[in-house]
Order: sequence, then structure tokens, then C-alpha cells
Amino acid sequence: MTKSLSSAVVVSFLLAGCITAPDPAGQSDLQGEGMVRTEVVDYGPTRGYLALPEGDGPHPALILIHEFWGLNDNIRWYAEEFAKQGYAALAVDLYEGESTQDAARARELAGAVRANVDPAFANLRAAVDYLRSRSDVDSNRLASVGWCFGGGWSYQMAKNDLGVRTSVMYYGQFAPEDDLSMMKALIIGHFGEEDQGIPVDDVKAFRARLKTLNGDHQIFIYENVGHGFARELETESARTAWQRTLEFLGTYL
Repeated sequence: MTKSLSSAVVVSFLLAGCITAPDPAGQSDLQGEGMVRTEVVDYGPTRGYLALPEGDGPHPALILIHEFWGLNDNIRWYAEEFAKQGYAALAVDLYEGESTQDAARARELAGAVRANVDPAFANLRAAVDYLRSRSDVDSNRLASVGWCFGGGWSYQMAKNDLGVRTSVMYYGQFAPEDDLSMMKALIIGHFGEEDQGIPVDDVKAFRARLKTLNGDHQIFIYENVGHGFARELETESARTAWQRTLEFLGTYL
């Protein structure tokens, strides 16, 4: 049975929200290789953006979970970059078709998820089922990747054992005292030292907690950067986080 998010934790999702909307035009090529096929797909509760690598597969697959802005060009771009690396990448939509560049509206959308988390969990389960149903996906090699609001949900996929082998958290919310008894997935997390929404001491406590568990969980703290640092891909921190993510997925997925 899924363990619900406490209201305090989900409020923290909002307070830790990325305040500046991403600019996909400013993103650079991450030097992936190969052609990518993309399509909008109906995966059950709503539609998502699927990027596929070359070849018939079966490919390892990723569930990408958007920031509190919604499923926008920034997340679609990431789906394509992961596909260049050989992953089938499904960008899910927890806002049922809406995205925004207005922070107030983004908080309203995230708040609606906060008020009733069950549809979000159902959405993510449907994404898992959809990917497993595809002949070009290796059903045993699924992972989640999320940023900001979505980073917290990526963690929830691991914590609640929703069918992923690894979860990638980019500055996603957590609680160091969480019950992790259901968790089987490995976690890699990227956090900014100067993040005002996620105190660095909490990140260190979370890292220490994960070290008491089985497996190679990895939590990285990046100096002199705050929340949302991975959106500036020309920075050393963003590039390093990207490479660490690829290495982690390549090793454990």
C-alpha cells in the first residue's frame, strides 16, 4: 500500500519550487549520439512525451517527472537527450495537460496535486505499466528522474517501490526520518549547497541515513549553487551532475 505524502512534505515541494522558469533556448547539446524518435503518447490517465533511441530495443527506460512548471519544452528536451544516450524516456504529466511560466499558477497546480496525491501515484503507476507493455522497452530496467517538484516524486517512486530500479533526484524534497522499509531502488541525488528550500544539513542527514541501507546510494552536494542549478547546463555543477547521473544509470539500471 502506498504511503501518502504528509501535507508538510508536500508544502515543502512548493516552497522549494524553482522560482525562475527554465529557458530551453539556452540549453546546449549534451553530446549525445544517435537519432531520436519522439511522439506524444496516451499512457492512461493523460498524455506524455516519449523519446526513443535508435534500434528496436528492448531499451532501458526512464520516467521523467517535471518541475512545478509542468511538462514543458525543458523536460521534453531532457527526454530527447536521454534518448540519445540509449534510453526510452517517457516524460509524464502530473498536471493533465497544463504547463505555465507563471510562478503563482505553478503553485496552484502543484497545490492541487498536494491536496489529493492519489491521482499522482496512479499516474506514475500507469507510466510504469505503459513502458512495461512496450516491446521496445526492457520491462526489468526502469528508472525515474525528476527535478524540483518532480525530484520529490522521483524519490516517492523509490520510497514506495513503484517499479523502478533506480531513482534520480535533482533537488527533490525528502524527509530524513522517512520510513524506507519498502524501498528497493537505489537513489542518486543532486543538491545545491545554497538551496534555500532544502537545508544542506538535512541533505547530509539524508545521505547518512541512506548509507545505513543496502546498496550504493549516492548523494552529492554542489558548492556555491542553489536550487535549480541543473537548468544552467553550461555550468560545471550541471555538467558534473549530468555525467554522474549517466554513470549511475549505466551501472545500476
